[in-house]
Amino acid sequence: MPAACWRAFGKGVLAAMAGLGMVSGATAESPTVADRWLINTGEYGERDRLSAYPAWTRLVESLSAKARIGSMFLFSADSTQDMVATRNGTVAVIVGPAHIVSSALRHGHYLPVGVASRNVSIVLATLKSSAIRSFADAKGKSLGVPGQDAIATYLMRGEANAAGSSIRQYFSSVYYTYYEGALLNALKFGTVDTVAVEETLFEQWRAKGEPVREVMRTKESPGVAIVAHKSIGKGAIEAMRDLVAGKSVPSQSGATFRSVDPAAYEYVSTLGYFTPRMLDGAQLVTAQEAKQLMARGVLLYDTRVRTEFVVSRPAGAVSLPYVERSAKETDFDAGKDEFDLSRLPADRNKEVMFSCGGPECWKSYKAAWLAARGGYKRVYWFRGGIKEWSEAGLPIDRG
Repeated sequence: MPAACWRAFGKGVLAAMAGLGMVSGATAESPTVADRWLINTGEYGERDRLSAYPAWTRLVESLSAKARIGSMFLFSADSTQDMVATRNGTVAVIVGPAHIVSSALRHGHYLPVGVASRNVSIVLATLKSSAIRSFADAKGKSLGVPGQDAIATYLMRGEANAAGSSIRQYFSSVYYTYYEGALLNALKFGTVDTVAVEETLFEQWRAKGEPVREVMRTKESPGVAIVAHKSIGKGAIEAMRDLVAGKSVPSQSGATFRSVDPAAYEYVSTLGYFTPRMLDGAQLVTAQEAKQLMARGVLLYDTRVRTEFVVSRPAGAVSLPYVERSAKETDFDAGKDEFDLSRLPADRNKEVMFSCGGPECWKSYKAAWLAARGGYKRVYWFRGGIKEWSEAGLPIDRG
């Protein structure tokens, strides 16, 4: 493509995104659920997304026409915000890697449409000159990953958890970068000892003769998949499934879409993803126990962001957002986060209770941890959050 045409094409892409008012992430306001698509393919380079734009446009337009829904879409690389969209069900169709699709299916707003025939695994890589030969050898070394909510990070976190540790405890330091490709330079320049990347990128590096070596490879997870909001209707979703079956996956040479087996997501649903099942200084409670505590006057503090709180919350819950910037780890750095403990009762003997989106949401874990460390003696952690509350059929407040 001539340079002038490429520049015009790039401007057209950005204009289309800007016209949606959603260039910053997946949490923008939308008048109806069926207005837009969210596409996160796990590719972090601008070039990758722009080169795939025409193919995704054709696929989105054909599926949208079949389902009679809007064909506006956004390319996103912000997995953290995209996970919020899966929990709240705020977009019509989501295209994403395994952990995003797993969250969408688990929260009950979406139904599967199709998944790439090519599965994904994550490679822990180092330089050929390195003495690191196994995952055990990597303990105490530094690690580079694309971002704390990238699929590579989730699966590598799971490997650390399986070793009885956390990613921050297992590795001496963790280096995050927005661009997955930048990890090669971090490795070559000595910024990190190891990097975790999708196998396709690692194989590209090796094919180009880069001085990298595989240390270990994770178990395979499903590739990029499409899920549609239940409000679209079963008939429309079935039509989308029929149309997408066998079609090529944009930006994945040789891969085609096939039917989704929800059971395939069990591995990624739990590996390196959920909060612990215990918290020193706090008592875990179920939805029914939380309801009983509230009935006798214990305040339930919902730690999600305001936009999530207004969508739905346990009836009677109070909004106390936890602004989370730290890693989703038990040894998180609370200094990076914001949480207003002064809004809790002045009397440290008062009972306090915290919740958020569900077992995968770390905000309530961190809030309860801070409250316990702040001297509160009767702290309850409602780990199941709004997901467990809703499934129990308990009253919901909205707005």
